[in-house]
Amino acid sequence: MTVYEIEGVLPEGMLDELPHGTNLMISGPAMIGKRELAIRLLTAGYDEGEGILCVTTSQNAASLLTELESQIPTLDRERVAIVDCTGSDHQQVIKEIATERVSSPGDLTGISIGTAKLFQKFTNQDISEVRHGLVSVSTLIQYLDVDTVFKFLHIYTSRITDTQGLGIFTVDGASHDPQTLNTITSEFDGVLELREAETGEREIRLKGLADASREWHSFS
Repeated sequence: MTVYEIEGVLPEGMLDELPHGTNLMISGPAMIGKRELAIRLLTAGYDEGEGILCVTTSQNAASLLTELESQIPTLDRERVAIVDCTGSDHQQVIKEIATERVSSPGDLTGISIGTAKLFQKFTNQDISEVRHGLVSVSTLIQYLDVDTVFKFLHIYTSRITDTQGLGIFTVDGASHDPQTLNTITSEFDGVLELREAETGEREIRLKGLADASREWHSFS
């Protein structure tokens, strides 16, 4: 394939596929559903034999695995790999899936080494198409200055592009000043913005990708 399928995840008329090497940021306030959307985008092409490589900064690997399996009940754990930055020591999950543990979200070197090792695992399994997730960038910014996080994201997203992957990242847009948010999101090919409309319903739009509509769409 030359694209990653995401049909049915976004509202009709927005987008059904993404080119290899694309990096997307999901931005919005707390409790708007960024993590849920990220999980849906990460699991959308699983039937095509793709791999999933996630970095989780706030919930441990066990919680993330539960979320993935809620979308794919027949999940093949051989095609899932997780970098757990929470300091959790959940031995059951570590035995069942490939997991790298990092002491805290501030250890970017540990995250980089962990993702590289897990990606090599997929290469050894002849899995060439990998969806990468990082939830959430905001946690990294709590530990480190914005410039340091930006440099890390530049290296990570470049690696995803170079290896023809798909990157799905999240950020709490309401927790950062506009300059910080603009700096972080400038590293991505597109930004999916979530908001709550005056009617109380959730809305979404996509900015940055060519040929993509920038209109707000109702999103359930």
